[in-house]
Amino acid sequence: MTPEENLLKLLRLKRHEQPPPGYFDDFVAEFRDRQRAELMQLSLREIIWERICDFLQPFQVPRLAYATVAAVAVAASVAIIARPSPQLSGGLASTRQPMSLTAPQPVMIGNSVPVSMASTSSPSVHYVLPTQPANYASPRSF
Repeated sequence: MTPEENLLKLLRLKRHEQPPPGYFDDFVAEFRDRQRAELMQLSLREIIWERICDFLQPFQVPRLAYATVAAVAVAASVAIIARPSPQLSGGLASTRQPMSLTAPQPVMIGNSVPVSMASTSSPSVHYVLPTQPANYASPRSF
């Protein structure tokens, strides 16, 4: 016999089979009982994960969106890493003099006014940084 003849013979036999009486009446109740039994075998973590996945299923993001986000992240990283340094681009760095460890350099922080210049008290007491750079030649230097 060929496989096709075997299949036809099996279908002829199955055509005459019928479920026992009451099968369709009890089917729904048995099906629910099986579902509950299967649910009781799962851990709480699996149940929560399954419900989250079922809830978020309508909000699926296409794969092209993930690729776009990854490309933007790489481009932003490259732009941040390859940004030119302020020394090469001019701006504030071009007005500064090179640092030297041997020669003293004046220190200037902002446009702050020293207390000694704002009031008539002793000029040697400085609570606020002076507007003039400090140097080693002047007696008022700190």
